[in-house]
Amino acid sequence: MEVHKLFQNSTKNKPRNVITYDFSTLYTSIPHVKLKEEIKLLVEKAYNGMNKKFIKVTKSRAYWSNSKTTHTLGVTCNELTHMIEWLIDNTYVIVGNQVLRQTIGIPMGTDCAPFLANLFLFSYEFRYLNNLLKQRNFTVLNKFRRCVRYIDDVLLINNDNFLKSHKHDIYPKELDLTSDDKDDQQVHFLDLDILIVGKGFSYKIYDKRDNFDFPIVNYPDLSGNIPSRQSYSVFISQLVRYARGCLHFKDFQLRCIRNFWPKILN
Repeated sequence: MEVHKLFQNSTKNKPRNVITYDFSTLYTSIPHVKLKEEIKLLVEKAYNGMNKKFIKVTKSRAYWSNSKTTHTLGVTCNELTHMIEWLIDNTYVIVGNQVLRQTIGIPMGTDCAPFLANLFLFSYEFRYLNNLLKQRNFTVLNKFRRCVRYIDDVLLINNDNFLKSHKHDIYPKELDLTSDDKDDQQVHFLDLDILIVGKGFSYKIYDKRDNFDFPIVNYPDLSGNIPSRQSYSVFISQLVRYARGCLHFKDFQLRCIRNFWPKILN
C-alpha cells in the first residue's frame, strides 16, 4: 500500500476523525452456506462482466476466452463455482484418532483462506454500496469515501462513527467488528501510527514490540552464517519501507536507530 498516496488522495477535506476496526473472529466464523452463496455470485458477475465462457489456464498464465482447445484447460463459470464449493466442503483435521470435518469457518494458513475471506467481505460491501448508489443516497456514500480495508482490518476517515451503528447493515450478523481505539484522533492501522495534526495527517511506522520490556533482535548480525548479500538486501528493503511509512525524517531516523542500532538508545 502506498501510504502517502492514500492520505493525499483521501484527505482533500480537513480530516475530522479517524477510526479503525477489525473482525474479531473472521476466518473461524464465516458460515459455509453464506460463503458459497456470495462466492458464486461474484464468480457469475466476473464471467458476465467479461462476457467470456472460459478462463484458460496454462503453465505461465490464466486468461479469459470464448474458445476451448483440447491442449489448454478451460474452466467454465459452473466448474469454477463447483471447485470452490468442493474446497469449502472438504476441509478435514486430524485430532488423535479422530478425523473431523470443518462445518463452519475456513482454516487459517491455507493458500485460499485470505482470498475467500476477502471476497466474502467484498461481496457484502459491494451490494451495500451499490444499493446506496441506486438510491442516490450520496450522504451515506460519502461516509465511506475515505474507507479502506485490508483483509480483516478497516480504516475509516471522516466516517463520524457511522459504521459502528450500521455494521450489520453491511456485514452478516455472524461477523462482528470491534475497535480498540482510545480516541478518534490517533490510531494504529497495520504497521502505521496515524495522527490527525491540524489540517492533515502525520504518520510513522508502528511496531507493538517497541513496548515490550525486553530487547528484540530484529535483524541478523553480519558475523553470523547468513550470506551477506541477503542480509544487505533485507536491510535496504526495510529502509525503503521505513521511508515510505514515515512522513517526517526524524521518525524515519528514530525507527532506523531503534531497529538497527538499539544500543544507541540505551
